[in-house]
Amino acid sequence: MANTPRRVMLGALALLPALALAPLARADVSTSAASAFITQAGNQLLGVINGPDSTAQKAAALRGIVENIVAVDQVGQFVLGRYTNVATPAQKTEYMQLFHDLLAYNITAQIRADKGITFKVNNAQAQPGGTVIVDTTVNRPSAAPTDVGWVVQDVSGSPKIVDVVVEGTSLRVTERSDYASVIVSNGGQVSALLAAMQKQVAHVKSLSQ
Repeated sequence: MANTPRRVMLGALALLPALALAPLARADVSTSAASAFITQAGNQLLGVINGPDSTAQKAAALRGIVENIVAVDQVGQFVLGRYTNVATPAQKTEYMQLFHDLLAYNITAQIRADKGITFKVNNAQAQPGGTVIVDTTVNRPSAAPTDVGWVVQDVSGSPKIVDVVVEGTSLRVTERSDYASVIVSNGGQVSALLAAMQKQVAHVKSLSQ
């Protein structure tokens, strides 16, 4: 379930901390509003990542910010895809909790590595379906600059991040493919995905400690 493209994107999510679009309460967001949203969110997160607080304090602050700027539930629903229809109510609840935990712990695990990160907003382009992709350049001390696109959509009256695109690769599409592969290879059992996610949470949590 761990691929290099997703590792790159999770590193990007440490900056802005994860499709036929999942159903969203939708209105078009303007390119200027999307750019302003990403700029504000990025500066807010950079203040935490590059700040003097302890790792635990930074982790708590980042999780709160990410829950506010990312449409985590909607992305999670998309990633589970058609298996939403076969999962039991209890499995859906557990899946969503694990999905939130994975995002939180992946971001936390990046804190030490990504101190000193900077970014620049380049441009924003409206996309079909009412989304806007905001193109940015992310600079990390230990890596070459990376072009990262943040897909922004109006969700219930507020702009939210609904996808991250690095070098043409979509995070939510990659995750959906990975998760479906786990389920299919285990006879269509959603329980197998939940078990794999539990192991992944434990692994990423250990890296953040």
